[in-house]
Parts: sequence; structure tokens; C-alpha cells
Amino acid sequence: MGADTFTRVAFGKTADEAFSNARKEAEEWHGSRPYTGSIKEKDSFTKIPEREYKGKDRRKFAGELIAEGDDRIDSKWGPAGAVSLKGTQEASQYRENNNLKGKHGAVWLFFGWAPC
Repeated sequence: MGADTFTRVAFGKTADEAFSNARKEAEEWHGSRPYTGSIKEKDSFTKIPEREYKGKDRRKFAGELIAEGDDRIDSKWGPAGAVSLKGTQEASQYRENNNLKGKHGAVWLFFGWAPC
């Protein structure tokens, strides 16, 4: 069994709710098939402190953590990483595309390795 990287954007009133929403969407997409290489395989996440990515492109930052083998997200069996997309064009676009304008909550980017 191998591993693959993933990124997944999701919305929620809290990061926990966004993570749950991301997993549910992945489960709908992949069905009951195991080891999809997606967020579906994750059962937890680690919030990366904003001070580490403030002013940076969030997707690029996530890709760098994956490429560098950052200990917090480097295991296919461990937690996913999470960064807030608050204040980004990607968050605005996600809200618009998903009819979330004006709703309380935040858009999050989850990423890491998952078994496939």
C-alpha cells in the first residue's frame, strides 16, 4: 500500500466542522472504497499556526510542508494539516461558488498524506 498527497478546501463554523464536512464530501465522492489517498482516510488534523503562513500563498505553503516532510503532517496515518484561508481570494471564490456569502464560518485548506 502506498500513499498520496491531497488538498481539500472546506467550510465550517469551526475548523472541526470544516474538517468533518471535507471528510463527508470525500466519502460521498469515493464511496466505501478504502485507501483512497484522500482526506477520507484522516481522523484528525493539526492547525498550523497563522504566524507561519501569514502573508504567504497558502497552497504553496502547504505544498512546501508536504515536500519538506514536516513532522506534523508527514505520516499517511497521522493528522492532516490545516490552514485558514480567511482573507484570501480563494476563500472568497469558494464562498461564492458554494452560496456561502454572508454565512458565519471560515474556509479551511486541509492537506497531507493519505494511504492509497
